[in-house]
Amino acid sequence: MAFVARLLVVDDDLRLLHLLELLFSGAGHQVVLADSAKAALEYLRRETPDLILLDIMMPDMDGLTLLGRIRAVRRLAKVPVIMFTGGGRELEGPSRALGADLFLEKPVSSRRLKEVVENLLAREGYVLPGGERVNSLEEVGSRLRHALPEEARFKLLWRKTASRRALLQNLLAKGWTEALLRRILPGEYDLYDLLGHLAFGWPLVPLRERAARVQDPRLVSHLEAYLEEKRLPLEGNGLLEELAQALYA
Repeated sequence: MAFVARLLVVDDDLRLLHLLELLFSGAGHQVVLADSAKAALEYLRRETPDLILLDIMMPDMDGLTLLGRIRAVRRLAKVPVIMFTGGGRELEGPSRALGADLFLEKPVSSRRLKEVVENLLAREGYVLPGGERVNSLEEVGSRLRHALPEEARFKLLWRKTASRRALLQNLLAKGWTEALLRRILPGEYDLYDLLGHLAFGWPLVPLRERAARVQDPRLVSHLEAYLEEKRLPLEGNGLLEELAQALYA
């Protein structure tokens, strides 16, 4: 499976580690957990994450000391680091001085954490399959076009359930997960429009504007699934093809 980004979370609170793993893995990220500075250093000797969330108050080595050691390694010097602690705002100055990108006081809402993580990751460019980073949506589109059929065939394949399923499986095998695509271009859009915009330059149509084209009461249940999934479902009866015709006419 391909991931949007690789996050290292360092905290001695095992319950919090579990919650953060659920939060960020649900957003399509690979989450590496370290319950001590020692465990984090062991991982960082081998790997370079895309972002580090680091607690300050830890027993074996505090987060400030660990941050200093991270910033002393050239390979890790520019990895975004978020410091988060219940120790008070007086720790923000030392955190910034050692090279932290952001300082947050606990407790932090899930929404706020996701927001700051995505903002810092976006600052570093768009992460593509295989960990490649590019700086513009034009570069994203250039790579994505190589993973898709030509434009007219893409439109035809999307309207049939079996071929749409095969198309998405092929994209997934090449690392283009839906989570990755929606992070590159967030918003309430049909996955069809999102792919078309990135790869072929189509104008973006808001999801509910596209759904408003469907007036047939027989399609209500499929339409509800479409709005929830932000794309045509991959399973269903023959009415799915009728919904596709109504949506994309």
